[in-house]
Amino acid sequence: MLSLKNDIIEVQFDSESGAIRRIMDCHEGKILLDNSLNEVFRLEYDEEQYENTFSDFRYCTKEDGLELRWNIDASVELVANWSLSEKQISTESYIVNSARQKICSVEYPLLDGIVDLSEIYGKDKSLYKNQVAHSYATGLMIEDPLVHFEEGEGFRYMPYPESFSGASMQFFTYYCEATVGLYFAALDGQAHQKWLNFYKYQGKLRASQIYGYEVIGAEKGVAAPWKFVITITSGDGWYEAADLYKQWALLQSWCSGGKLQDRPENQRAGWLLEQTGACTFGINACHDRSLWLERYAEYIKTPIFHVLGPDWSRVEQNYYNSIPGGYHDWFPTRFHSENIKMIRRNGDRFAPFEFDFLVAIDKDESDAICSSLQKWPQKPKSKDEYKFTMLCPICEYTKDLHVKRDTQLLKESNCDSIYYDISANNIMKTCMSDEHGHPVGAGREMTQAYREIYIKTKTILTKEKGNYVPLGTEMMNEVFIDCLDYYQARANAQPCSFLETGIFRNIIKQGKAKLIPMFQYVYSGYAPLRMDGWGKITKEGGDLIYHTIAKTYLWGGLFEINSEYSEMEVIGDSVNSSEEHYCQFKHVGFQFDETIAKYLAKFASLRTGRYNKYLAYGEMKRPPRLESAQVWRSYYHYNSSKHSLEYDDRGTILLESVISANYRLADRELMLLANTTEFIQGVIWREDSLKEESFYDVCVSYITEASISQKMTGKEIKGIKLLPLQIMVIETDIM
Repeated sequence: MLSLKNDIIEVQFDSESGAIRRIMDCHEGKILLDNSLNEVFRLEYDEEQYENTFSDFRYCTKEDGLELRWNIDASVELVANWSLSEKQISTESYIVNSARQKICSVEYPLLDGIVDLSEIYGKDKSLYKNQVAHSYATGLMIEDPLVHFEEGEGFRYMPYPESFSGASMQFFTYYCEATVGLYFAALDGQAHQKWLNFYKYQGKLRASQIYGYEVIGAEKGVAAPWKFVITITSGDGWYEAADLYKQWALLQSWCSGGKLQDRPENQRAGWLLEQTGACTFGINACHDRSLWLERYAEYIKTPIFHVLGPDWSRVEQNYYNSIPGGYHDWFPTRFHSENIKMIRRNGDRFAPFEFDFLVAIDKDESDAICSSLQKWPQKPKSKDEYKFTMLCPICEYTKDLHVKRDTQLLKESNCDSIYYDISANNIMKTCMSDEHGHPVGAGREMTQAYREIYIKTKTILTKEKGNYVPLGTEMMNEVFIDCLDYYQARANAQPCSFLETGIFRNIIKQGKAKLIPMFQYVYSGYAPLRMDGWGKITKEGGDLIYHTIAKTYLWGGLFEINSEYSEMEVIGDSVNSSEEHYCQFKHVGFQFDETIAKYLAKFASLRTGRYNKYLAYGEMKRPPRLESAQVWRSYYHYNSSKHSLEYDDRGTILLESVISANYRLADRELMLLANTTEFIQGVIWREDSLKEESFYDVCVSYITEASISQKMTGKEIKGIKLLPLQIMVIETDIM
């Protein structure tokens, strides 16, 4: 048996096969991984033709680790260099290929036999839960994955949003609460394509990394020139792993522009970050919706950012049978003048919705489009089918169309921003074409091309308008945070939501999986603004919306009133018709609800008022440790495609009644508590959350910017019960 060992971790390798047999917690003398399988890697030839055997294995010891080599055949070799530092073990690996065979990818390392941590450490599972936290869809935590994952399932070949196969960042962690954990990270600052996997395999848990689809061809190898790191943690929640990753992440090129707060006005969207209290998404652009625009402004009472729907282009953009092709299909634009007048009268701002790289192949500039199409793998490593007709971002036609189209769009509409749907953050970075001037696969080169397109487009639009023009996309990936300004997400509203996290929706409803603000925790102060909530201002949608609104704002975002797949709120006798919409929906007749609107208005004021800088620019810290009652929340999901599994679903979900958050800015700290129920709620503070004899600036019930603060001791704060739908704000110097 081969071994790498220090005082913290030991990794044992089979000397005959190179398989990882054990990972040991040296401090406690416990086995965290116990593997009896002989599969060491999975090599992919010519798409979905796999090889996991080898003809010869050899190794040699080095000063700081081991070099392992497998001859897969006479012309293909896998090499892995393992090294051990004070706190972690890591590997860099690559394939040498001198054959005519085309190698697409390799899955290595395979970390099989990860154990039930609670059981190994003799813990009561009702008190010490096994959890996996993954950066899929910006953060999802699943309880007891060995129980809730089906065989072959889990975080593997993830569907939408694509990013790194669903991962918005390049790490995940598996741990037993307050006991022990394993942290896995691919420390790749160059944005190579990869899949970060944690799934159930042969009745146990497997962690692995897949990389490839960069340069596919005869005598072309596959390389992972970054460290894949494994570290033992103390099981101190997902925050512990996020803190480890953050130490690396904030030093990468996508953070090199510095914190948002420190950037000059011509390099950040100040109006979006500081002045905007809420947003809408999908309001019809070419039909008069000024009544709704006026009603939202009347109740929310802060500037609102409107991402108008796709129905503004000359050739119709809709969700079922029509998209534009080349440049001339987009113009002249068809924005309804009453909408624009109302937006300007209210002091609001707007962005047109574009299907960014998604194009029709039978309309304007068909020949140029067809020769520039992204060519998908025959069997993508994704649960999505990839039937889109997308432009490859490396092609010159794509780059030229993007800038030319958006410049004209700005001139005709005088918009404040542009939003891109089905874009870089939710599309696989693979193009199998051999006619675009890039290597087959493309991978990292595609990511770089997307970045260049966004940066060039923004630069030209900003020059044209005379002030900064922010760009936004559907979903987010860390490698784009320095060239995008906001993103649309939906997961905060689950199970009353659509698309991302949908494959885990059943266990979310059971309370065995939940969204976590992992992306915001790592990148707060640097990250684009999140728009989330997927909500309607109707009581028929259920009281889950109060929880969703609070969570979205306390996690640094803006609540989104969404009008894509369903009827808008009825105002008086006024209803928007399905015939005038870009997606067919049924009439429901749900009235605009003043109670929900007023609750939303409190958070919009919180976002734009004296505490704005914390939420817009502050560093998210661990929330105060407190306990509150759990309450059943109702929901009715009617805002999704009629063909989706979520559509027309209704039910209840058990959630905490009080949501809390904590932000730090300079030498001040802000704690936020929100009662998301219509009942009085008490909270139990952990001893170290507040110092009883210290004084704090407390706004007991924040309603508007005029709400009054008072000095209170920690002991006094602990005695407060939160009134229905109340927000409490606690500000203090860092102690």
